[in-house]
Amino acid sequence: MNIEPSFRSFPEIVVIRRELKVKKPYFWDNKTRKDVSGFVIQRTIHGSVALWGKDGRVEAGEGQALLFRHGEDSRYGLDDACKNPYQHIWLIIAHSPVIRPIYDDLINSFGHVVRMNPKGEACQIMDRMYEARNVGAMRDRFSDAETVFALLLAIYREQVSDRRGRDPVAYGRHLLETQYRSPRNLKEWAEEIGLTREHFSREFRARYGETPATFLRSLRLENAKRLLLNPSLTVDEVSAASGFANPKTFHRAFKNAYGVPPGYSRT
Repeated sequence: MNIEPSFRSFPEIVVIRRELKVKKPYFWDNKTRKDVSGFVIQRTIHGSVALWGKDGRVEAGEGQALLFRHGEDSRYGLDDACKNPYQHIWLIIAHSPVIRPIYDDLINSFGHVVRMNPKGEACQIMDRMYEARNVGAMRDRFSDAETVFALLLAIYREQVSDRRGRDPVAYGRHLLETQYRSPRNLKEWAEEIGLTREHFSREFRARYGETPATFLRSLRLENAKRLLLNPSLTVDEVSAASGFANPKTFHRAFKNAYGVPPGYSRT
């Protein structure tokens, strides 16, 4: 069996380094940079660094990291407002169609500056990556892929956890996006974020233009449509794996959305 095409899509760590910048100028234009290429995670250890993009200037200080991609329309470096000396650890992940949606979703959801607590899981993973590469202990492309996925998920988890207290509605949306396969109901999710179901629904609709119930049902139905393509799964198994409370509820929701019962869509 030839697995070469899928293997080439796996993420690969191009380089990971620590650097200390004590003097200006330190400036890079991502749009014209041609010496390297990939997805970058640049974590501040001491000091701060600025990035200029479509949303203007943002700054990453201690406990934060910059996310950017070589080739995009952005610039980064030190200006007079940055704290010096600037010490950081940076990582380049080779362009990968598998990684790009995850990386882009991080930026679209949280911006170019993300939290990376020095004692948090993401920082620990990144430090282990640096140590392993420094002593030549990175095993192979599979090891790179495993570590890169773990790092990106840890970064994502840290951002979502941070929103729990600051923005419970956004945190609730992320809970629905990541846990929709669970048969939990909206009241249980609302209680987890510290709001009543009514308050959560009202604020969610005002912000996102639809109710959390509609959003959740869409996620579950989209997942069910994908699973129905697998002939080894029964319709009831698809229902359970998509978070519906029971098959009857699934049948009704599917028919209302697509005009046919779920079993008919397989014929």
